[in-house]
Amino acid sequence: MIALIGSGNVAAWIAHRLRDSKEFRIGQVYSRNIDHARRIADRVGAEAIDRMEDLSREASMYLFSVSDDAYRKLLPQIPFTMPLALHTAGSVSQQVFAGYAVEYGVLYPLQTFSENSVYEGLQVPVCLETDHLGASLDSVERLAAALSEQRCRMSGHQRTVAHLAAVFACNFSNAMFTIASDILQENGMSLDLLRPLMQQTLDKLDVMSPRQAQTGPAKRRDDRVLHNHLAALDDPIQRDIYRLISMYIQIQNDSGNEDK
Repeated sequence: MIALIGSGNVAAWIAHRLRDSKEFRIGQVYSRNIDHARRIADRVGAEAIDRMEDLSREASMYLFSVSDDAYRKLLPQIPFTMPLALHTAGSVSQQVFAGYAVEYGVLYPLQTFSENSVYEGLQVPVCLETDHLGASLDSVERLAAALSEQRCRMSGHQRTVAHLAAVFACNFSNAMFTIASDILQENGMSLDLLRPLMQQTLDKLDVMSPRQAQTGPAKRRDDRVLHNHLAALDDPIQRDIYRLISMYIQIQNDSGNEDK
């Protein structure tokens, strides 16, 4: 039986993936907000709790999916030593469980989840950190297999680097989409205009590297266009972003040319 600690988007995905599992049953779902716990628990026939003191001692696995800052407060509230604890964070050390669990590790789903995410067909690589797993290693690997067809083991350093790269690829890209959307809306247009371009940008990565796929005025060193774009931006932060990224593209392009 699994005790799922957390009720956010990652926890909801885990519950969805394990809903029909014959091997891994979620028996409890914890959240500070009992309604949030019930929202997930009801989907899998689990008990909803809002106090760590009510955490069952009978679980074979305690799976944490909470904010990075929550562990320091939550773990001391558990009135027993957990046999096996895992967390799903990209940037929290597995050592957070030292002294609170006999065996522990990390099961990190490298994907972006939102409240209205469509899970069907969603590809979610699961990254495992298993340094402090012994007898439980096989069951953790089977859990990862139940969650995803894409799995890999990595060190703590590799997980940190993967999380950092994901921030650039996902969070920063989405911030650029936000700027693009704001610029268009301020001028009576919609982001829909750019959706084919955005999709093509991703599709090109199936056949070439990001460096090879780079286009635009910065790569061409078209100073006239760069000047006009900067002049069109009223927001000083957006101007700085445009200037810095254009400079980065030019430096990378020059470096690539030197390698040839």
